[in-house]
Amino acid sequence: MDTSYLTPMAHNCIWIANDATDVLKSELGAECSHYRSEDAYLQGILAYVKEIEEDPEDYLDGWNLLDQTNIKIFRQKLQVLLAHIDKTIKTPIAERGKPEYSL
Repeated sequence: MDTSYLTPMAHNCIWIANDATDVLKSELGAECSHYRSEDAYLQGILAYVKEIEEDPEDYLDGWNLLDQTNIKIFRQKLQVLLAHIDKTIKTPIAERGKPEYSL
C-alpha cells in the first residue's frame, strides 16, 4: 500500500509523527508499503510507536538524536501520536475521509 491510499485521518498520523521527529515521520510513511490495508497499517504503527515509547532514549540514540532531543517533550509528542492512532483505529473507515487515491 502507498500513503496516497490512506484516508486523511490515517495520513495525519505521519504528520503528527513529524512533530516528534522527521525520522519517525519517514519511518511511518515507509511502513505503509508493508501493509495491505489501512487498518493493518494502523495496528502496525501503533505497536511500533508503543515500542518506541517503552525506551525512547534507545530509539533516539539509534538515530543520533538523543543529545538534541528533550526526552520529556518527545514522550509527550509520542502520547499525542498514540492517541491519534488509537482514535483513528476506533473511527469507522468511512468516517476517516476520502483517500487521495482508491484501491
